[in-house]
Amino acid sequence: MRSTLLFLALLTCGIIQAQHSTLRFTDQAINLNQKSILIVPFESKMYLSDINKSLSENNNLTSNQIINRFTTAIDQSIYYAFQEKCTVNSFYGIEDTAVTADLNYVYDNLKLEYELVSVTEDKTKAEKLKAKLKKKEDNSYNRGQINNGEVITKADFRERYMKTVVTDQKMLDSMHFKFDNDYFLFVNQLDIKNDYSDMIAVQQGNFKRIVQLHYTLYAKDGAILTTGISKTAFSNHQNDINKIISENFPILAYQIFEDLFPPEEEGTSPKVNLKKSWK
Repeated sequence: MRSTLLFLALLTCGIIQAQHSTLRFTDQAINLNQKSILIVPFESKMYLSDINKSLSENNNLTSNQIINRFTTAIDQSIYYAFQEKCTVNSFYGIEDTAVTADLNYVYDNLKLEYELVSVTEDKTKAEKLKAKLKKKEDNSYNRGQINNGEVITKADFRERYMKTVVTDQKMLDSMHFKFDNDYFLFVNQLDIKNDYSDMIAVQQGNFKRIVQLHYTLYAKDGAILTTGISKTAFSNHQNDINKIISENFPILAYQIFEDLFPPEEEGTSPKVNLKKSWK
């Protein structure tokens, strides 16, 4: 199932604008060193793109082919970012028929839901007491409703993660038995959006496109450890899918690596080679 990926020399993360944010579900340190991780790719319906028409026309690819290219590229990017720290298992290393059956089984035992990002700050004792006395903030995500046959939606600009929720522990046990993995890294959603926030750039026709990768990390015992988004930006003039992949996807994978493998000493950066040669 692997597609041929053309990898060019990459710029370092400091040169390319990139961001990532995470939401931890545990206060304990996540030690993945020398452990085994199984990458679970996103479902095709969880690919959301503003530029699919341009990609299809400029690369002579169908929508399914584009999704397959992106899925395998994410898998390879994470593999190259993580391989020196732990064992990475992938569904792409087994027969196609088995892949389909296993992935369908995994997807049947998952649900996806949005997790709102809450901004936390250091507060004084007085501020904390005042916060306790205030009415608890409603952090639920309002998807809208239908009233008298009319769809009513409410704009919600708060940042949200697409989070994986495992509905049956037996699925994790089954995959652990097959792959002997300690952790599951679920790739939940890939979205590519045109960034129209800079109106001057839009008028000049030189705006950015934002690519975001949503992910969730589970332990084999069913404990959810962290969920987050890695993201970076590229020019709206770039429609070469090979260059989009080679110049952006390793950065997305590296940001996840930074979340899961923090520096051992303050002020140091984790070592990862961003200049791997891909095939």
